[in-house]
Amino acid sequence: MKWTFAIQQKLKAATVLCGIMLMIVFFTFLERKNVADMNRSVTSIYNDRLIPATDIFYLSEHLYGKRFLAEQFLRSHDLQLAELKKQLDQHNKNIKSLINRFEKTYLVNKEQEYLNNLRNKVHAYNQIERKIINLSGTGSKDVALALYESEGKKTHEATIKQLVLLTRIQTTVGGELIKDSNGKVAAASMISSLQIVLSIVTGLIIISLIFASKITSGKEQNFHLN
Repeated sequence: MKWTFAIQQKLKAATVLCGIMLMIVFFTFLERKNVADMNRSVTSIYNDRLIPATDIFYLSEHLYGKRFLAEQFLRSHDLQLAELKKQLDQHNKNIKSLINRFEKTYLVNKEQEYLNNLRNKVHAYNQIERKIINLSGTGSKDVALALYESEGKKTHEATIKQLVLLTRIQTTVGGELIKDSNGKVAAASMISSLQIVLSIVTGLIIISLIFASKITSGKEQNFHLN
């Protein structure tokens, strides 16, 4: 009956080994998923946070450039109306392009809200600019200056405020992505440790089977000799 017992033990060991192999396969797929998630997070930090943060800087630069041009035109005679229109048009094209590119990135709800507000503020400021240009074209430069001092500056400051809010939310979401990536790294490290433990257990079981097989074989030889 010893051979029956030996077979039963081997079947149990084989079942355990099969279970361990399935666990290793499962952990391998899980680890690959974590790596893919980490890759997406890092890519998102670059494409959806770092590049848009640079775009925000350029947006701010163009908005202040428009304000500088308006003040230069209204307070001095260094800039002609035709040149003012030309330079403002270039700034407006760049601003529109940057906002459109920003909108194509991944945006949380708050980011979308602030971006919509920014677009509205930019539109409002552009309307004031057109009024200033029209008034200046009819010789009412003093009225144009008064409009700029009252509504122009206020709208410009509100536009910049939306950029500040976008920058803050960008930082917050970026921090959340980094935190999520750190969690994935910790999970991947734990899975790797489990795989090492399972590999060691598998090796010990195989060694035990080999050792048990040798003992069984030796006993059978002694039995036949007797």
